[in-house]
Parts: sequence; C-alpha cells; structure tokens
Amino acid sequence: MRNTKAQSTTQNAASCYAERHAEAQELLKRIAARLAEHKQRQAAAPTDWGYSGDLGRITEQLAYVLADLGDKSAVDAKGLEY
Repeated sequence: MRNTKAQSTTQNAASCYAERHAEAQELLKRIAARLAEHKQRQAAAPTDWGYSGDLGRITEQLAYVLADLGDKSAVDAKGLEY
C-alpha cells in the first residue's frame, strides 16, 4: 500500500477531529456541571437579576455554537445576526 500525502493528511485530519470531538464532549460536561452550580447560586438569591443576565449572554453564545454546527434555529429565534 502506497502512503501518499493525501492519505497522511486524511489520517491526521481524522485524528485531529477525534481529539477535538472528545475535547468538545468534555467541555459540554463541564458546562453542564457549571450550569447546575449557577442554578444553585441563583436559588440562594432568587431576586438577583444578575443570574438571568448571565444566562442571557450564555444562551446567545450557545445559539451561535449551535449555528456553527448547522442549526440556525436558536439564533433566528433570538433575532441574532449570523
């Protein structure tokens, strides 16, 4: 079997993708944990509007992430430019 540059690039791209996919999965787990902690802090201070502000900014950022993955429904629903 010949090892061409294209094959090498494909293998490297595939391994890079796998690493980044695993990293994204780990970040999502960490986000879920921090979101749960944020909810507990908000429950301890239910009249503090800062927590709602935090989530407004965060949900906008997540809408952009979702759009980057091919689903613009959240940015459209929020009226954000993409």
